[in-house]
Order: sequence, then C-alpha cells, then structure tokens
Amino acid sequence: METAIKVQDLTKRYPSATAVDNINFEVQKGEFFGFLGPNGAGKTTTINMLTGITKITSGKASILGYDLSSEPIKAKEHIGVVPDTSNLYDEMTSWANIIFCAKLHGVPKQHREKRAKELLETIKLYDRRNDKV
Repeated sequence: METAIKVQDLTKRYPSATAVDNINFEVQKGEFFGFLGPNGAGKTTTINMLTGITKITSGKASILGYDLSSEPIKAKEHIGVVPDTSNLYDEMTSWANIIFCAKLHGVPKQHREKRAKELLETIKLYDRRNDKV
C-alpha cells in the first residue's frame, strides 16, 4: 500500500514553547486517520506544518512521497484542507479567491486558471465564478 503521509521526528519550536515534539506517524493511501488530542496538544500546529502554513523546525514530513522541505509545491498539489473557519475573502469573487490562493501557494501562472476552472466546474459553480462569495 502507498504511503499518503509520513511524519518523522516532526518538531515545531517557538521561542517560548515547543508545540510539537518529535512526533512520528504514517497514513496509508485510502486509510481513514483520526488525529485526536486535548487542546494544546499540537494538532493544529501539525496540520499547519503539513499544509505549509507553518515552517517545520526539525524532522521530516512527506505527502505521497513529496518531501515538504524540498518539494512543497508538489506536496501541496495533493492536499485538501477544510478549516474550521472560513479562509475566503467575502469581498472577492470565487474566481479571485482561488487565483489569489494559488498565487500564495506558488502555483505557476499557466496552471492557475486551468485548475480554478476545473475546481469550480467540479462543484458546479463555474457559471457563478464572478459572484462574490
């Protein structure tokens, strides 16, 4: 079975605290994985490291074999995250939100519009791409 996520000695330190301390786990492709723990255990920090929002202090993490340190764009191409709060800019259209986020994540210009169109067509909102969210 193919490994979807691999985390080895993943650590995140801040000047005043260690948020994640040398954790290790693997998730196989097709497997359901629950990431549970009490408040302050480092769950959100770990997810933020895996999605590239937060820089890894030490250790390794890979998504479908793509190392987050050396191949972050390739790794992010295989990640979908549903945050507990909206990350959308309601003064922007759905199209503009997707293009903006793609720019932030380093998606090359030649792929942004194609991918934005695919995403909006998938969720049946392409015809409303110019509506504000």
